[in-house]
Amino acid sequence: MTRTAHVGLSLIGAVLFLAGVPAGFAEERLEGKVIKTHLTSCSTVPGKVGTCEGTLEVEPQTGGRVTVQITRDTVLKRGEQKAFLFQLEGSSATVAYVTEGDQKLATSVAADPSER
Repeated sequence: MTRTAHVGLSLIGAVLFLAGVPAGFAEERLEGKVIKTHLTSCSTVPGKVGTCEGTLEVEPQTGGRVTVQITRDTVLKRGEQKAFLFQLEGSSATVAYVTEGDQKLATSVAADPSER
């Protein structure tokens, strides 16, 4: 195959991949103070901290309150240390999330280790 054909196929592949990604799955960020946490379930997974599910209520810097769903796959950290959901309450945090339907699902939560 010629180089032009490789480039053309690569471009077509990239366009098809991007067209197949739903718009609602774009990751967004939210910064604010964690006002409240609610734990719905927890289980022990060897070698993995933060294997809990629940919700996180954040008061953004712009005002109001936003509820974000926490799943077992959500990475929870205070500084560089892994954290449990309840340890984030009262901290300033940056929440990365995706929107599925009308729910915000957190992919990661990074809390300021010096606050609480």
